Amino acid sequence: MDEAIVRERASEISRTLANCRKFLVQGNVYSCLLGFKDVLERMVVTRMLPADEKELREAINDFQQQLMTNSAFKNTFGPVTFQDDNNETTLAFVRQLVNVSEEDIARNLAGGAETQENRALMIMRFIDKGEHEKARALIGTNEDLLSFILQTYNSLGIQARREGNFEKAVTELKKALSIAPDDEGILYNLARAYAAKKERKPAVESIQKALKINPAFAEARTLLNHLQQSAG
Repeated sequence: MDEAIVRERASEISRTLANCRKFLVQGNVYSCLLGFKDVLERMVVTRMLPADEKELREAINDFQQQLMTNSAFKNTFGPVTFQDDNNETTLAFVRQLVNVSEEDIARNLAGGAETQENRALMIMRFIDKGEHEKARALIGTNEDLLSFILQTYNSLGIQARREGNFEKAVTELKKALSIAPDDEGILYNLARAYAAKKERKPAVESIQKALKINPAFAEARTLLNHLQQSAG
């Protein structure tokens, strides 16, 4: 578990869950599940105040009920039952659902099907190859498409950092910044990845950029203070 209680982390989990609801309403099941997986992964490792944990647990239970009754979700996976108040079991199950979704997307791509998820994955191929201008042009003003791609890279970066693969974490988060350089949340996660790599200078630079964009970003300020104090 994370060693300290930082209330902003509970707020971040709540915001991610809100995005999951948005994707579910849009029928974007894969993005919804990817975000929900991130929510559950953070719930498992994050220490928080009992009141915050209770509120989030109830919100997750409520979201699971929405999933079970959502037509797009049922059309994809059939009738599914989630267990309330059991994040680890639900996480293992949601990971399986994400894997199934990714296999379906791969098959659809092979067959030339055009959905938003498929379009996002094709754009991500350009990003992976360093063709950032082309990727930005394909995204255009489609905020949902941008959100899908950012969430994917952000989740990959966070997961890699938690697994100790700090180089991959930096790589994935930089991909996100290549199309959204002013996203303070991704800059914060990049700073954490650099800090985990013991690379203080780029960590400080990333967190300073995040604070320039959002001076009220309390957790970023805390991280910057920690980095500056550790330098002494």
